[in-house]
Amino acid sequence: ALSLPPEDEQREKSVSHQTVQQLVLEKEQALADLNSVEKSLADLFRRYEKMKEVLEGFRKNEEVLKKCAQEYLSRVKKEEQRYQALKVHAEEKLDRANAEIAQVRGKAQQEQAAYQASLRKEQLRVDALERTLEQKNKEIEELTKICDELIAKMGKS
Repeated sequence: ALSLPPEDEQREKSVSHQTVQQLVLEKEQALADLNSVEKSLADLFRRYEKMKEVLEGFRKNEEVLKKCAQEYLSRVKKEEQRYQALKVHAEEKLDRANAEIAQVRGKAQQEQAAYQASLRKEQLRVDALERTLEQKNKEIEELTKICDELIAKMGKS
């Protein structure tokens, strides 16, 4: 082996010591970095697990909401069918009522025409009776006159 002069040996020891210190610092820094990375990974994993739970909750909520939406759609369809049935029934009743009203109106118009004809007939009969009465009154007046004249003639003779 080569032997170095003492100052070179001292310098080399100093360089070696600095290199060892540098390596120790780098090792400590690497360990700190590794520790930080592990902590970050642990945080990330915790957040990942939390997100998985949140997503599972969302998925369950989505299933519940879809089920509710389907139930509501089903109920809406049933109510719509019920409404259509009621509407058809109401329209049938309305048509029947309108037919009955038309029938009653027609009957009422016929009755009114019959009453008007009867009234006109009675008015004509009343007019004829009034003329007959008038005629009879004239005849009575004439007969009364004749009787008065005959009584007067009889009274003179």
